[in-house]
Amino acid sequence: MTNDEANSLPNNVKQIGSISGNDRIYLEDYAGTYLEQYASSQNGSEKIALLVGRNLTINNDNVLFISGVIQGKYTIQKNGMPELTEKSWQYAEKQIEMYFKDCAVVGWAYVQPGFEDYISEKLCSFQKQCIAKGLQVLYITDPAEKISGFYRWNNNEENFEAINGYIIYYEKNEGMHEYMLENKIKEDKPSEESRDEATDAGARARAVTSAKKKKKGRHYSQADQTRTINLLGSLSFVMLLVCFIMGVGLVQNDERINSLELQLASLENEFENTKEVFAAYTAAQETTAQTTIETTTEETTLQKKAEAEPVRYTVKTGDTLIKISNTKYGSSARVDDIKELNDLKSDKIIVGKTLLLP
Repeated sequence: MTNDEANSLPNNVKQIGSISGNDRIYLEDYAGTYLEQYASSQNGSEKIALLVGRNLTINNDNVLFISGVIQGKYTIQKNGMPELTEKSWQYAEKQIEMYFKDCAVVGWAYVQPGFEDYISEKLCSFQKQCIAKGLQVLYITDPAEKISGFYRWNNNEENFEAINGYIIYYEKNEGMHEYMLENKIKEDKPSEESRDEATDAGARARAVTSAKKKKKGRHYSQADQTRTINLLGSLSFVMLLVCFIMGVGLVQNDERINSLELQLASLENEFENTKEVFAAYTAAQETTAQTTIETTTEETTLQKKAEAEPVRYTVKTGDTLIKISNTKYGSSARVDDIKELNDLKSDKIIVGKTLLLP
């Protein structure tokens, strides 16, 4: 926000909580998004960051604009919490000079898993030690319980007072965007594996189902073949037995020989019928297998075609390219892909416009 823009409040805003009084806090969307990513990284351990912005008086209201977030690097463990060192402050000054000119440190953020709306003495002690460095407000967030809020320091009481609400505003924040690109948050490995498993779940399910079907078909076919072979073996034994009986009967009379010949002819007919049934069953199994292969090939083709087509997404109030990328893909790494697919020259997007997502 330039000095010329300081005469009016932003129009594209979203209110969080209830706001009363003449003191207001405006948090830029890029800064808020980066703060959430930073809080959720490294398995939600306790971390510290600095809030960068400016104090302005607009329409007789005291307005605190927070347009940047700087990671708390080079910290040490002291009094049971990570605290900023002199090297940490030097790093912050360098980042302000590079990305947030005309701004200064206006507050700090503390990531505290297990926070229960209670400001501990260690936070108050750190505030009193560093108040001369520009710390005016404290933003506490608990990434596990999704609890967060602003607190203002009361010099007279030497404690923090809760601020009921604040305002998210949206503007072209090139400094924060560049800082985010240069200081990307590394995602935890389990989260990446979970996304990979979710991506491949459908393919694996289809593969398992297909394998079961094929296995079932092979098992069924082999069982029938085994039964047919056993039947043929039994018939062969019967024929040998008939031949033996015929040999014995030759020494008897012609009538018995004729009877045995009729029985043999009947057995031969049954054997031919069995061969025809087996041949018909084999042909039916081959037709079923071919149909299964064609169906699987068609499903695979349709799936690849559906995956190749881009997804359409309508921009809603509060959306940014980074926020859309985080929601759809779990990180901000696809921002450039979305811009390229939609031929966007900047990160600015319009509410109601339809975007193509890769």
